[in-house]
Amino acid sequence: MLIAHLSDLHISAGPPETAPVRRDAPDMARLIVADLMALPQRPDAVLITGDVADGGSVADYDLVRRILAPLSMPVMVVPGNHDRRGPMREAFGGMVPYASPDALSAGTLHFEAHVAGARIIGLDSLVPGRVEGVLDTAQLDWLEHRLATGTAPVFLMLHHPPFPTGNAHWDASALQKGRERLGQIVQACPAPVRLLCGHVHQAFHTQWAGGYAAVGGSPAFQYGFGFDERAEPPLIDAPYAWWMHHQRTNGSFAVHPRVVTLPSRDDLPR
Repeated sequence: MLIAHLSDLHISAGPPETAPVRRDAPDMARLIVADLMALPQRPDAVLITGDVADGGSVADYDLVRRILAPLSMPVMVVPGNHDRRGPMREAFGGMVPYASPDALSAGTLHFEAHVAGARIIGLDSLVPGRVEGVLDTAQLDWLEHRLATGTAPVFLMLHHPPFPTGNAHWDASALQKGRERLGQIVQACPAPVRLLCGHVHQAFHTQWAGGYAAVGGSPAFQYGFGFDERAEPPLIDAPYAWWMHHQRTNGSFAVHPRVVTLPSRDDLPR
């Protein structure tokens, strides 16, 4: 089984609303899609951990759908802080089994799906109008019930990382409520849980709550290393790396980086 993890495409039908986003972000997303489809062994599913759109408009999601249309495998998305629930549900509700709008609270876009022997669970940490994320009691109750049983590997999607990144600027806008209980639920799960996040715009792996966790980078803009907790990490031009998870038949797994070269911002027309 192969699972691809992407994040933070920030696709916009018009000028980007977020200052660092590349003007050619839609073209960068097209490069990633073309790279996925050119692989000799394509993933069984593509998981995108939020901020698929930059402004969250209907036009943005129409463009997102067109850009992702060449992907022949299931595509699962959860919202990030730049997404909007209503337009996102309208755009992806036919592909992602989101809970009904009246379930839990505020119509959150949480879901559970089954792909190639794995369980894909998505959580919605969006707080409209805010950069940081929250998981409320209702979603955590729902997740706890889902993870209490079963032995199939779980890919848990969440935009805002609940774990420390090592940089105060990133941590201040990460998951601010629900992280302790989320960790307890993940640690108690009888099956292996792989937590996939976004938001930080720098790809890295870590261990959290007794298991594997990762942040996907962003082809829209990327930060350099942020090990100095006092300083905001610098923006950089660098190849984009996305993660390919390989679940082997013996139960073991490996995570491989796939690097895609992006044109420099300096080469963009003025």
